[in-house]
Amino acid sequence: MTNLTLALVFEPCYVVLHLGNGPSRNEEQAGAQLIVHDKSPRFVLNGDFWIDRLDAELAKNIQQACQPRHHRIDDTPGANGLYAFVRKVSASEKSKYEGMSELHSVIALSRLVNPTSTGDRYCAHVWQFGAKDSAIYAIQYRGASPDVSLVNGRRDWLSVQDGETLKKLMPWLSKTMHKRIHRAYWNHEFAQRSYYLDVKFPLIVSGFEALMNTREDRVRAQFRERVRLLANDFSISFSDDELNAAYTLRSQLLHAQSFLFDLQTVLPQSEHSVLYEKLETLLQQTLLRCLLDDSFGDRFSSESEVERHWPLSFAPRRRKKGP
Repeated sequence: MTNLTLALVFEPCYVVLHLGNGPSRNEEQAGAQLIVHDKSPRFVLNGDFWIDRLDAELAKNIQQACQPRHHRIDDTPGANGLYAFVRKVSASEKSKYEGMSELHSVIALSRLVNPTSTGDRYCAHVWQFGAKDSAIYAIQYRGASPDVSLVNGRRDWLSVQDGETLKKLMPWLSKTMHKRIHRAYWNHEFAQRSYYLDVKFPLIVSGFEALMNTREDRVRAQFRERVRLLANDFSISFSDDELNAAYTLRSQLLHAQSFLFDLQTVLPQSEHSVLYEKLETLLQQTLLRCLLDDSFGDRFSSESEVERHWPLSFAPRRRKKGP
């Protein structure tokens, strides 16, 4: 009788770890379910991408590999990864860590479904994913914020339902967005990666301008009228005072005329986060619908389409031609 040994094949993978707490007991009792759990530890997005509930030891090893070493201090990570975004390393990659850019794009798309704090601090190349003790190479980034800052109180985890929606967005890894949508999409992501509201406000307001401004004059009025009309589609209400305040904050901050703490005459400090969250939520939901519904996304395909679907109460001056 011949003894056959089954050789397990462990593949190299890129891994981005998400830290944090999952659903509370109350949320679970209300039916909330983390995207990965005991009965389903892997959520497949497509053949090369998935979300994985990592083995506790692997999650800890990734954290230790990515954190700086201290001198004469034993600093053990305090929180294991809740889950991780994973992508197989393709044999056809022509440059180092080429596949990481696609994995980051998946994470950015996931933030249109539900914003989470998954950032770039715990990115790694795991040489033998699934092996008992694989070598791990930390992928460290310079020149961009490795952290994502959420509005207070946001749910910082993806649910099973979020995963199903994210699956529908996966084709956008290879599809081309309308230019207006693409600019707004990255403004949304840059805002998520910024800590200070002084930076977040101009980015989010500019995201709406990327989508909806069609003329060079009366840009404040275009923002105010079209954002209010857009918000009606999502049952989010904005007053003229709120939208005027948002644009004034954007202009004062963008042109370095003041800091946010000194603009309480424009909007009381207690309302800064409230107004920002409404704007961010509207931009998030708008972009998500654009990518899920082509007919809605086509409304942003050109100046004429924007003007047709969100007409203004005034006639903007046309750009003069010639000298």
